[in-house]
Amino acid sequence: MPPPSPRRLSLQQIVEGQRRAAFVGRQAELDLYRANFALPPEDPRHRFVFHVRGNAGVGKTSLVREWREAAGEFGALTASVDESADSVPDVLADFAAQFAEQGHPLKALDRLLATYRRARHDAAGRLAADSETPGGAPSPGALAA
Repeated sequence: MPPPSPRRLSLQQIVEGQRRAAFVGRQAELDLYRANFALPPEDPRHRFVFHVRGNAGVGKTSLVREWREAAGEFGALTASVDESADSVPDVLADFAAQFAEQGHPLKALDRLLATYRRARHDAAGRLAADSETPGGAPSPGALAA
């Protein structure tokens, strides 16, 4: 009987393997991040924030991707945002969506964000209506700018 043939890798597995093999120059940061999971939060060496900075093209995005994968291996939730998030509510909404994708929806935060958006929409509508009154005078009950 011939030996079983080795299982073939999918294209996705091959591409992921090549991407990870190309990850160079940030191994110390990745090792520090992984080791942090072994430290209890009470340990003064435990870090709660990891900050990434550097010139364009030095591998910041790749490092963050590696950190997120490592965190997932330890069962930790992760979220990240970039400069496309224009406000604190945008950042919170991005985090809530990413946590929900990981099976941990933040329903209370989602409700608060929906309330915030409704109030902001209502206020914008009142301001627009006030600017359309004759003579540009604010109507009674208008919001102060």
